Amino acid sequence: MSDLLNKINSLAIFKGVRSTEPLLSLCKFLKVADTPGTTQDELIASYTEFVYNLYTDRPDGDLSRALWDAVIADENPYLKHTINQVLGRDNSNKEISRLMHISVEKELEILTELGNLSFIDLERMVYYEGYVPQFKSTGIDIKADYLDVINNLGKKGYGVYAKYLMFKIKDSKLIPVKNPDKVETKDLVNYERQRAQIIENTRAFIDGRSAADALLYGDAGTGKSSTVKAVARMFASEGVRLVELPKSEINNLADVIDMLSGIPMKFILFIDDVSFEADDDRIGSLKSVLEGAAGGMRTNIVIYATSNRRHMIKETFSDRSNEIHSTDTIAEQLSLSERFGLRVLFEKPNKFVFLDIVRGIMNSRRMEIPQDLDIKAEAYALRKGGRSARVARQFVDSLEAADSNK
Repeated sequence: MSDLLNKINSLAIFKGVRSTEPLLSLCKFLKVADTPGTTQDELIASYTEFVYNLYTDRPDGDLSRALWDAVIADENPYLKHTINQVLGRDNSNKEISRLMHISVEKELEILTELGNLSFIDLERMVYYEGYVPQFKSTGIDIKADYLDVINNLGKKGYGVYAKYLMFKIKDSKLIPVKNPDKVETKDLVNYERQRAQIIENTRAFIDGRSAADALLYGDAGTGKSSTVKAVARMFASEGVRLVELPKSEINNLADVIDMLSGIPMKFILFIDDVSFEADDDRIGSLKSVLEGAAGGMRTNIVIYATSNRRHMIKETFSDRSNEIHSTDTIAEQLSLSERFGLRVLFEKPNKFVFLDIVRGIMNSRRMEIPQDLDIKAEAYALRKGGRSARVARQFVDSLEAADSNK
């Protein structure tokens, strides 16, 4: 098996893949197998270490998929040069040489061959008739799939952007959300007009047409945040990724935008539940970034924010008590929300709309609707302090839980 080992060691463009699992453990096993005088105990121990690490990274034990995960996560020279060309950076005139293209294709062929190794191929090297752990290889074409990603970076993504759909900003760094809210547009009931506005704006953003930063405002629990998350998921296959920015990171917004601008994908920068005190210095940071959009400074980023307040800034009685300055104060408060080109109102539902939402959720879950549904729903809303889409969902959850306990 020295030939296999030589092939792995020959990887140059994908050198980083050699130092990650499963190739790292596979190399160790092949070295042990090729060493004269190796005992059977050493062979079995090295082989089981490889299988252990394979199952640790991939519970399905799929060698092909494990190799693919390592390849797609590898930020190699070929990927970096391709990104520069897609972004049209200053050094994009440094064309990728024909020799690099050839090297990439040859190395991808090697990786595809390694991904096709079967349990039987390695079992023979152990020379043991007793039990040895098995794994599988689905035999995916790593070469074809990788070149497809490279030719469609803006949609397919690469590295963490291929693996995850949603992220959070922490200390100006991008952190993947491994278990995001799985809400989809089909799960949302009512508010079709509001949702259509966000969908149309996002479609324009993806198509490179004029798109606006959007403020979704209105009563709590009306589905503002769910709408943003669902729309982002709706367009994930077209290269859209959602990045949630906590209020605590707003002063770092310019740095975050610089970072995202260097990635050839589309990002919805999501600021949830925004409200400020009048003297909050983060207002200026947000204003300046929103103003920058008008100058075309953010071609791959759009900002969507939600707030329970139309003006996003808390107003106190003293703001209006001084008649001389009240007009200026109110104008200052308005100036932030008016920098959003699209403002969408989510109002608290009346009784009839609330019941429509309840029925819509129940129908989507194929639940039987009781005759006294209206009375029960209204009573539940009163106990919760009012009607909203969130309260409707909580009410349906309670009915579902009660049915499951019967």
